[in-house]
Parts: sequence; C-alpha cells; structure tokens
Amino acid sequence: MALTYLFVAIGGSLGALTRFIINNLVSVELADKPYLSTIIVNVMGSILLGFFYYVSYSLELKPNIREFFVVGYLGSLTTFSAFSFEFVNMLDERDFMKAFTYLSLNLILGFLSIYLFLRLIKDF
Repeated sequence: MALTYLFVAIGGSLGALTRFIINNLVSVELADKPYLSTIIVNVMGSILLGFFYYVSYSLELKPNIREFFVVGYLGSLTTFSAFSFEFVNMLDERDFMKAFTYLSLNLILGFLSIYLFLRLIKDF
C-alpha cells in the first residue's frame, strides 16, 4: 500500500508541474485570457485519460500504474476547482456570454476529446 501512495504522490507532482508550466506559457502568450490554461489542461487530460484507458485494455497494466497516472498525474493536472472558480468569477463580473462560452467549451471539448480519441484509436 505504501508503494501505491508513492506512485500517486509522484504522479501528482508531475501533473501539478505540467499544469504550472502550461499556465505560465498561456499567461505569457495570452495574458488577456488566463482561463484558457484550464480549458487546455482539461482537454489534454481528457485525451490522455482516453489514451490511458485504451492502452490499459490493450496491455495488462499493474494497478500502481493506473493510480500513478489517473489519480496522481491527471488528478493534479486537471482540476474542477479551478474551472469552477474561474466560471464564478466570470459570473461575478457579469460577463455571462464569456461564462457560458467557457462552461460550454470545457464540457463539450472535454467530452468530445475523449469520444473522438477513442473513435480514432478503434479505427487503427
């Protein structure tokens, strides 16, 4: 069990670092749209989750690998709390169109990215 905790901790560290790097890159390149980093990591996380589940069915991966990647890495890379906070801030600013667009993009792109990735993989 201690090994599982270690795998989750290492995966979480790498996911947090990836999120931090993406956030910094987006804030430098698109300073007026800081919320885009959340959309990017959520879509990226959805694609990676679809990829992982495809690979895990193709290969017989150990449970520790699943915990490392899904709970640790993806759990800290993608975050519902940041999404919720940014959405509420947009509502507080009364920018309802931006809030609706942000909500829609996160949900639709997240679901579509998993769906399309799994569809593409099945065709190969």
